[in-house]
Amino acid sequence: MRIALTADLHWCATNHPRGDESTKRLVALLERQRPDLFVIAGDVGAGAHFAPCLELFAGLKCPKALVPGNHDVWVTKDDARGDSWQVYRHVLPRLCAEHGFHYLDDGPLVFAAEDCALVGSINWYDYSWALEALQRRYPNELKRLPTKMFVRGQHNDANFVRWGFDDPGFTRQAAATLERHLESALQQVPKAIVVTHHPPFYGLGFPRLLPPLTLDSLLWDAFLGNKTVEELLKRHAAAIPFAFCGHTHRSRQNTLAGIRGFNVGSDYERKCLLLLDWPAGRIETQWC
Repeated sequence: MRIALTADLHWCATNHPRGDESTKRLVALLERQRPDLFVIAGDVGAGAHFAPCLELFAGLKCPKALVPGNHDVWVTKDDARGDSWQVYRHVLPRLCAEHGFHYLDDGPLVFAAEDCALVGSINWYDYSWALEALQRRYPNELKRLPTKMFVRGQHNDANFVRWGFDDPGFTRQAAATLERHLESALQQVPKAIVVTHHPPFYGLGFPRLLPPLTLDSLLWDAFLGNKTVEELLKRHAAAIPFAFCGHTHRSRQNTLAGIRGFNVGSDYERKCLLLLDWPAGRIETQWC
């Protein structure tokens, strides 16, 4: 089985027309490659651009799946679709069903003949990847966490993610759901490939030569992922050969307890496609 994976298409993102051209090249490449499964690791298109992006892949005649990204659950004030929770739990699953995509946050995709399942989640952040360092180095700046205020600027999730959760609360729910889906899948097949939007373990985050020390760099880590999903992967590492994600717009490879991890690395201007041959484990990277 050949699995094609991408992320961070950001269809019709403001001021990034070259990104849409790159996405169109990615679609053409997929139609030539004819994979057996196609997966998007989040940030498909914000607001009204989500469904038109999925329409681009209508000619791809294979199973298709995705996890949403943080941009995909952004809403405006008085959004007709409802709040971010309504979008996440109802609007996006409906649009996926209408366009032939399996919504992985609703459940795994099991391939019994290949002894493999695809398990996924938007994943989220609860500050745990930076909290100890922030408490030690910048104890008076912890108020920045719920407001998502950097020294310069603000994380846009603070402006456009609106639901009845704080970040740790939604992280607990997303992690618990991922755990249920993973355990369900592994009752049916021996192996599972994990796909998330936010990195599932720290080694797939921002590549750095040195540990983060500045306030802003630690805040970026705080808003990147969580230790709960990282520990979940460790507990099931023997059954998880691969984990894929997006979000950072930085291509990266790393391992966790034997799990081969890949951050796709697509950015606003240039899209990346990873091609995994299962079960051989070969990975090919193509830029569009």
